[in-house]
Amino acid sequence: MNCELCGKPIDRYYEVVIDGVKMNVCHDCAKFGKEITKKTITVQGEHTPLNLPKQRMISVLSPPPRQPRRRASDNTDDLEEPILDFGKVIKKRREEMGLSQEELANKLQEKRNLIAKIEREEIKPNREIGRKIEKLMGIRILEKIQ
Repeated sequence: MNCELCGKPIDRYYEVVIDGVKMNVCHDCAKFGKEITKKTITVQGEHTPLNLPKQRMISVLSPPPRQPRRRASDNTDDLEEPILDFGKVIKKRREEMGLSQEELANKLQEKRNLIAKIEREEIKPNREIGRKIEKLMGIRILEKIQ
């Protein structure tokens, strides 16, 4: 098994929550999250509880089954990409609507810095943000990849 944060192979893992995500991590990476009350280790294919002070709950669990990852090439029907000059289109429509970047960001429940970077085309909007922009502004900025 590998640490889900740093990727190094591990015999023992700690269940922690990092930024709201439950992860199985190595001892070194466990300090970056909040430890869940259950702890599990895997030693050469056998599941054994750790020797810990009594105040911590110990549970013997099987590691989660691995799910095959979906590749982008598996289903291209739902892949979308921003149109050419998407930043200019967004900025022009925002100005037509009489909105500042801050006001647009508030309406989209995003940060102003994100809107600025999208308008400058430093970053591409992901599908979720692209859809929110399209719906609010009444424009099309995403197109299907063929």
